[in-house]
Amino acid sequence: GNLMTVIQKALGEYLEKQRREFARFYFLGDDDLLEILGNSGEPGKVLGHVSKMFAGINSARISTAELPEDTLAVLDAMVSKDGEVVPFHEPITIMHTTNVKNWLKEVESKMKNTLALLLEEAISEDKADATDKDAFVNWATKFPAQVMILATQINWSMGVDKALQSDDTQAALKERLNSLEAKLAVMAETVLLELPADNRKKFEQMITELVHQRDVVRDLMKENVSSTTDFRWLYHLRYTYNPDAPELTEKLKISLSNANFY
Repeated sequence: GNLMTVIQKALGEYLEKQRREFARFYFLGDDDLLEILGNSGEPGKVLGHVSKMFAGINSARISTAELPEDTLAVLDAMVSKDGEVVPFHEPITIMHTTNVKNWLKEVESKMKNTLALLLEEAISEDKADATDKDAFVNWATKFPAQVMILATQINWSMGVDKALQSDDTQAALKERLNSLEAKLAVMAETVLLELPADNRKKFEQMITELVHQRDVVRDLMKENVSSTTDFRWLYHLRYTYNPDAPELTEKLKISLSNANFY
């Protein structure tokens, strides 16, 4: 009995050490974590637990065929539970000697960098005015849902900020409102067409977001808000993008009232 207690204590300390080194292991129970550590040579089995550690990732696209002798597997894309596939900006190579914790850390950093690079691209290509229907729909189709909606939020938030700084805020806000209503009209028209399930879901999410943005702009106009420091604007989540920020993952700033998050 005493030996069993010693073994359990040592095992508990070992698992705690693993969790300290990779914080996402805290989302797993001891049994799942032991299974991951015990199958470090079989990435396919480890990927079965990825959804418990990463809220938006259900699995990863893995290839094990025709690889160099010292390579165990290559992961080249993230897959969501809805089946959306987002290729990593550069694939993750798992060698026979790679520790499971290290390649999971790499999945974490590649996930962040891939989404940050896609966001940068989405913002630079954003067809904000929706005057060209096809270009706007193609843009919305091209990017993953999360990135496309985030780019829309950034465009709206920075546009409203700019409008509130202009000399004639009512006219500038009216312009923003017209732009949002044009986007909504395009999206409402598009979801009535025959669409793949993932695109339909993405466009429905976009409509929900655009309706919220339209309502906020209408309220700002109705209440004659004319300053970026007015609390009736500050209490909304605001998104600012700075393409010149030195860190890739710090280009996006999210603000609520006077608090900022990167």
